[in-house]
Amino acid sequence: MQQPSHAAETGEDIHTTEDGYVRPDGITMLANGAKIIGEAVLPGASLLADGKFVNGVVHTALGFGARAATGPIGFAVVAADSYSKSVTDKHLWTHVSDIATELRGSYRARRAARQEMAAKAPHDGAEISAEAEESDAKTTRASSKTTSKD
Repeated sequence: MQQPSHAAETGEDIHTTEDGYVRPDGITMLANGAKIIGEAVLPGASLLADGKFVNGVVHTALGFGARAATGPIGFAVVAADSYSKSVTDKHLWTHVSDIATELRGSYRARRAARQEMAAKAPHDGAEISAEAEESDAKTTRASSKTTSKD
């Protein structure tokens, strides 16, 4: 759980945008900046700074293990996860999963809307192809009549 911000403690105005996002105050922004710098040096630093020692030590061990196994990319991923857990109280993969779920939902909604529009359309593909076949048959019969008269 996040600690209350300086603005919440002092009763200062906390700015909320129209979409409900709470903008952090200056103290929170400085603290988050310090957490990012700490993560660049030691994965888990932001969790350790928040007093979450077990989680911080685990991220530190995982960060150096990932650095040994995969290089700086693994180190950066573990540091990003630690920072995410510290600031939002959610792991990085939870954020990715939420985004994937949202994208999947919007894809399904678009597909359903396209299907609904196709159902409301005056002609669907099967009717159009049936009309085209009928038109071709009429053309063929008409041309055969003109060739037989000659």
